[in-house]
Amino acid sequence: MLTDSTFAEDVRVYTPGSYTSDKVLVWDNGNSMSVDGLKQLWLIANSPKNEGNRTIERNDKKRQVIGKFGIGKLASYALGKSISHLCKHDNQYYLITVDYDKIDPETRIHGSFESISPTSPLEEPVYCLDKDVAHQVFHELFDNPPSAIRQMFDAETWTLAVVENLRSPDLPVGRLMWILGNGMPLRPDFRVRVNEDKVRSKLAKTAQLGWTFGSKNVVDAIKNRWRTSDLPDPTFGTKSGLDPAQPDKAVGYVDFDHLGRVWGQIRMFDNSLLKYRSTENGRSHGFFLMVRGRLINPDDDKLYIVEPSYQTFYRSQFVIHADRLDVDLLADRQRLRKEALSIKELEKLQRTLMGITRSAVEDRDEKREESASAISRLPVASRMYYRSPLNALLLNMPLEDQHAFDFTNAKIDRRPLGRDKSISVLAAKEGAFHVNTTHPYYEVVNNLAGQSKTGRHLLQTLELFAVSETLFEGYLYDIGMSSEHVEDVAAWRDGLLRQLATAHDESSGVVEEMKRMSYLGGRGFEEAVSRVFEEMGFLANVDGSAGKKDILVVATIGNESYNFIIEAKGSRRKIDNKTAGVSQAMRHRRDVKADHAIIVARRFGGFAKRGSGEIAIMGECQAAGVSIMETDAIAEMHAAVEEFGYPLTLLRDILFTIESPEEKMKRIGRLANPLKDFDYQAVLEEIWRRQETEAENEPVPYRSVWQQGQWKNEEMDYKEFQRRLTALETLAAGRIFLNTRAREIYLKQSPTVIVEHAQRALAGRGFSAREGTDKKTG
Repeated sequence: MLTDSTFAEDVRVYTPGSYTSDKVLVWDNGNSMSVDGLKQLWLIANSPKNEGNRTIERNDKKRQVIGKFGIGKLASYALGKSISHLCKHDNQYYLITVDYDKIDPETRIHGSFESISPTSPLEEPVYCLDKDVAHQVFHELFDNPPSAIRQMFDAETWTLAVVENLRSPDLPVGRLMWILGNGMPLRPDFRVRVNEDKVRSKLAKTAQLGWTFGSKNVVDAIKNRWRTSDLPDPTFGTKSGLDPAQPDKAVGYVDFDHLGRVWGQIRMFDNSLLKYRSTENGRSHGFFLMVRGRLINPDDDKLYIVEPSYQTFYRSQFVIHADRLDVDLLADRQRLRKEALSIKELEKLQRTLMGITRSAVEDRDEKREESASAISRLPVASRMYYRSPLNALLLNMPLEDQHAFDFTNAKIDRRPLGRDKSISVLAAKEGAFHVNTTHPYYEVVNNLAGQSKTGRHLLQTLELFAVSETLFEGYLYDIGMSSEHVEDVAAWRDGLLRQLATAHDESSGVVEEMKRMSYLGGRGFEEAVSRVFEEMGFLANVDGSAGKKDILVVATIGNESYNFIIEAKGSRRKIDNKTAGVSQAMRHRRDVKADHAIIVARRFGGFAKRGSGEIAIMGECQAAGVSIMETDAIAEMHAAVEEFGYPLTLLRDILFTIESPEEKMKRIGRLANPLKDFDYQAVLEEIWRRQETEAENEPVPYRSVWQQGQWKNEEMDYKEFQRRLTALETLAAGRIFLNTRAREIYLKQSPTVIVEHAQRALAGRGFSAREGTDKKTG
């Protein structure tokens, strides 16, 4: 220490600028030193540390002294070539300056000053100053006097140490704050500032959990504990100005009948705080009771808790501000009247906080053990199932990331990577597999699992499964598959998981939710629209921030993949061309380099008028390359995809075609009634003929069937023909093999058998078996 900081609660460090340059000033409001103290400081053999009584006192507080002789001088000697102490003690002012270069090198044995003694003391005088001179000296030591300089000078006791002629000048202030933060205790009555900027203790950054008295679990725990007691129920609220350090911040509080208004915070740590305890700076763990800004139990970490769970206790910090206790303090200002009703409430509050903290810490420890056991179950010793796939994945990453990954000490972390991302990824730089907690499949399993121990084990198993998906990608690379094909397979498997997640939620009601939210708009409408598209097999990622696109939708189908943005416009009224924001949708599409933009609304206006020329919004859409869709059209498309399993490739032209809502609904209507006006029996017979002759029982290219048949007309283009074959495959229930990527079709049974089965399927769906006309019974 550069000063005698015993009992210091406020420490301030000042430098000439953004660097330490040629000097450092350190002020604190500790016990400071008298003339005898200063002499003892520099005459090591007479230091109080060498006397039998190893305690010192201030305001009835006691501290044990620790350390080797001269530890303070060694610190300042390592920092600079001279040090001055300006002190205020018992309303007297003292000054001493020591120039280390004037000390005989023989008396400095390796910088330890071991031969300095009362018989060979330093010949440096201690000056006694009057207040005016001390005030002048105090001010002149600062190049730029701080705003708090008067408050510092008028404090009851203080020491200002000035170290000059630094041995390592130009230390950045940021680095100095980092050094100080690493050595600071974490306690509510100890503050360190550098050039008026508060230094944050390293311990504060390592807290794993943190609550305030406004946190829901704290509020619920207090309500439950008081409900079963004979004490009056407390009330809860928030108020700005309770925390002097953050006067504008709203702070949660609890109002007790006798204890009064209480606020504070609870911190929990992975490791014990005992190792951070020091005699000079005190403890960082346990209970800290603050009354009107003053800590009243510096040495009593338990207060009224007798035998806490020490495994939790030493890893926790509880700060309680209770100003009304001021009336219950005894004369020494450090003890409370035990018979006071407020103490009964304080004891119950302590037990409540200890209870929820213990549960949280034990739950966290258990989850960490489970996570560690999940890692231990990875086949880290297997070359085939672990090392080779990982090597193949790493070879596709930057070289520095490859070297960062430790095969035997990999972690499995849960991360919200986004609904559009895969269920797991390899984060080589962090040495971990990240399991995506926002993936639809993970969300379904997580909801089923719950918070029980069995549920956590289920999630642990899911995490291993998720990691296996990443290892499978590595295996595909390892066997020589191209990146393009690996991405194709991975996208298919991810799509399968998403479909399984959707299929599990039979009562999702996403379409009804979309229609309901279309009246309200906002993020709720955006998310509802995205869920409908996800159920159809797309990836949909909601953005919706100001000036950004609302939803980015991707069809992951290999080489034929496409993407588009959706601008969701919710309103009870019809959306006109001005409200639709066509030009904005065009800009957002360009910003993300999407293939297309679609504006979705409950209703669009202007289409009821007839004979009035081109509808304004349609003119804008044609010019900007933006299409519009009403929610009813999306609902019909969702139902058709669910009914007939249309692949995403066959939905592109429906989505991208710029047309009126009425025309869009007619187009989608053909999806819902795919065999209307379609002589599918003739198509099947032509395929069967080719299959038996020219194809020699191999799949038939169906594009040539479309080109040469009578069904090629204005009402049925090639895409429409494909969609109808897809629906027919669904109705045939496995009797047709359709490969939409290779554009091939193969009949597994004769056309007669397939037609009969398709007619029965159509009848079961409420359609006419022969003509396909819509005869739904409702």
